[in-house]
Amino acid sequence: MTQTAAVSPAVSSPSAALAEFAAGLTFADLPDDVVAHMKVALLDTLGCGIFGASLEWTRILRHTLAGLETAGDTVLIGSSARLSGAHAVLVNGAAIHGFELDDLHARSIVHPGSVVLPAALAAAQRDPAIGGRELLTALVAGYEVAARVGMSVGAAHLLRGFHPTGTHGTVGAAAAAGSVLGLSAEQMVHALGIAGTQAAGLMAAQYASMVKRFHAGRAAQSGYYAAYLAGLGYTGITGLLDEEYGSYGTTLSPSFDRDVITAGLGETWEVRSVGFKPYSTNGSCHPSIDAVLDLRAAHGIRFEDVAEVRLRVSSATYEHVGWPYVPGSVTTAQMNLPYIMAVAFADGDAFVRQFTPERITDPALVEFTRRVTVTADPAIDAEGDKGRHHTLIEVVLTDGRVFADDRRFARGSARRPMTPAEVEQKFDKLVSGLIDDASAARIKEIVSGLDEQPDLTGLFDALGQDVGGTAYRI
Repeated sequence: MTQTAAVSPAVSSPSAALAEFAAGLTFADLPDDVVAHMKVALLDTLGCGIFGASLEWTRILRHTLAGLETAGDTVLIGSSARLSGAHAVLVNGAAIHGFELDDLHARSIVHPGSVVLPAALAAAQRDPAIGGRELLTALVAGYEVAARVGMSVGAAHLLRGFHPTGTHGTVGAAAAAGSVLGLSAEQMVHALGIAGTQAAGLMAAQYASMVKRFHAGRAAQSGYYAAYLAGLGYTGITGLLDEEYGSYGTTLSPSFDRDVITAGLGETWEVRSVGFKPYSTNGSCHPSIDAVLDLRAAHGIRFEDVAEVRLRVSSATYEHVGWPYVPGSVTTAQMNLPYIMAVAFADGDAFVRQFTPERITDPALVEFTRRVTVTADPAIDAEGDKGRHHTLIEVVLTDGRVFADDRRFARGSARRPMTPAEVEQKFDKLVSGLIDDASAARIKEIVSGLDEQPDLTGLFDALGQDVGGTAYRI
């Protein structure tokens, strides 16, 4: 990549400091536990991508893009087809985010794997010198940048109606692709500035659409474009996170904290706070699911025993998932707390089978949602962004008994983490029936020893196989 960017930013600014960090990060800088956690995140992300490749909305996107170009050479997760780099990034990002199963950095409200990995993979495929260590370094750079930018605008960004993965994902993807390309700090600040001005994604997509999945792919694509453009001298907003007027934070949120962008940068690793999802629903619903499953097990509560469910949550959770349920698409159900309460009580789970076309329109489940009340609690809001998922639940039974639970952190979050073995089990569950056992084992082997892989040929070969069957239908 030619070093041609003309501007040398002052490292005192948040934008420049973040760019210098991403451009200068090396594998030797990464603590062992950060590397280990990044591998777990990678395996989880690939499992989500393989499952997502089988979904109808991913197929529509893949076939549409294939019709817009004559040839491509970049690997698609779960498909033997190839597309151009930018189109492959779009499809892979959408596939990973395809069923609300991908990893989550809770404070920034970003699903980093769906935006960072596609951009890094596509860039890496163009350079045979890129091995496992370089890929892991790029992924960490992207995760850190996306998380810190997201934290700086907080839940107020979500409350304003933006989809944080679609917005913050652009800069995370740019940092990851830029790391693979070896951008200088000067080029990286332009890459972030090019990416950040493309930030987009409206949270109304959660109600009844396929396009929410597209947001992740588009953010990854925007970051991928940004890195390549910056490497050839195209200039972006050098003060993306610094300016008062028209900058990222001041425009996209009424509450912008510049200091969090650089606080502990290179010492406090946000990768460590990335959690994994045991349920295929919006993360704001996970504490409630945990509570329901525990109450069912402890007290033998049956679906027909429940007269009322009362939930007190943050305003962000209320706006995000607390609205009255009207059956629509799978997205509608996955993003709706009343429906998820109904199916969790009925099935004792909230994974893939709870979101089939038949299940999300089941009259008994729809009727149950009318018994669920969700209220924004000012006391929870007073806890700030760290309390965004705090949930208080009361379950009133038909015999008059009342059971209560108080959940601050969900299973799978950084505070109640899934073990690497549990994430591996999730991977196996997601890919079962879609790829053969030998291929699944090969992917797990490659990811486990990725830092010893001199090149990524084996990984690309393992990922670029057609998934068998359809895991889910519309």
